[in-house]
Order: sequence, then structure tokens, then C-alpha cells
Amino acid sequence: MKQTSLRAIANKAASDKAHRFRNLFGLLTVEFLLWCWQCVNLRAASGVDRTDARSYRANLRENIEGLVAAAHGGWYRAKLVLRRYIPKLNGKMRPLGIPAIADKLLQIGVTKILEAIYEAEFLGCSYGYRPGVGALDAVRELSAALRSGRYHSCSVPCDYIPRRSYPLFRAREVLEHLAGEQGADGSKGHGG
Repeated sequence: MKQTSLRAIANKAASDKAHRFRNLFGLLTVEFLLWCWQCVNLRAASGVDRTDARSYRANLRENIEGLVAAAHGGWYRAKLVLRRYIPKLNGKMRPLGIPAIADKLLQIGVTKILEAIYEAEFLGCSYGYRPGVGALDAVRELSAALRSGRYHSCSVPCDYIPRRSYPLFRAREVLEHLAGEQGADGSKGHGG
């Protein structure tokens, strides 16, 4: 179930593409982060502070109140990310970054707010970086279209981007999109 404030933001983003959102930071309240807590994986590894989700949950309200006070007071600083390496099938090691549980919770809260705003920008057939859908859903949809003979209506982007440079490409693309959407006159786009 979506929070009422997020539903209102999503409705506003869908109905008024030129609206500039302000004071989104104010949505990061104790009640909102308590609601976001349901998305935290209780079995996730602990970060550099060695606090796991179960021990954080033992004093959940107090911990979240402290987190919100630090964020709103301006003294909140994300902790370092714990680096671990896990083996890949080819024998190499893959780096894994494990944030502290408080940082994870705040990240979830910010993600929920941004999803509410930008979900209206996506087409119904978009599958990347959206809640509830992913690459496998896109593959299933494309496979079904090809099996049914509807392949004439399928569009698949085939530009090659080296895997190691994709995060840089994506970050630049997002920043350029946001810069283009947020004119200096404030007349269009989503903003904070």
C-alpha cells in the first residue's frame, strides 16, 4: 500500500508534467521511515557499524527518530560502505558494497519519493529501473510478441555500450535529462 503523501505526489506528477516539487526533504518523517522499514531485508548483512536489521529493529522508533533528527538537523553523514568480495562462476571476485542499516533505510525512503515523481515519466512498456518490473519481464514480453507474430510492433534498442562504461553512460544520461527538464526559468520539469 502506498503512503497518502506519495500517492498525492504521484498524482501531481502525472497530471502536471511542468510542476516543480519543493521541500521533498520534509517527507522524510519518522512515520514515513517507519512505513519504509517494511522494505528492509531483515536478513541483510550489517554494514561498517556492525548493526544488523534485527538489532536496529529492537529500538526501531528511537533509531528512526535519531536518524530523522540528524537528517533534518544537517549533521547526518552516511557511513562508509563495507566492501566484501564474493566469488563469481569464472573464478574472479565481484565487489559488493554493504551500507549501514540506517543508510539503507534512508535510501529506501528517498527512492520511494523519487519513484512517486518519476514513475509518471515512464511508458507502460518501460521495464528498466522501475518497481515491480525488470529485465526478465521485458524478455518475457518480447518473447511472447515474437511467438505470436507481433514482432513488427516490437522495438528493441540494440546500441552496444560496453558493460563497464554503462554506469557512467547512464549517470550522464540521467543528469543531462534532468538538466534539460529543469530550465533556469523554472518553467518546466521536476525539481526539488
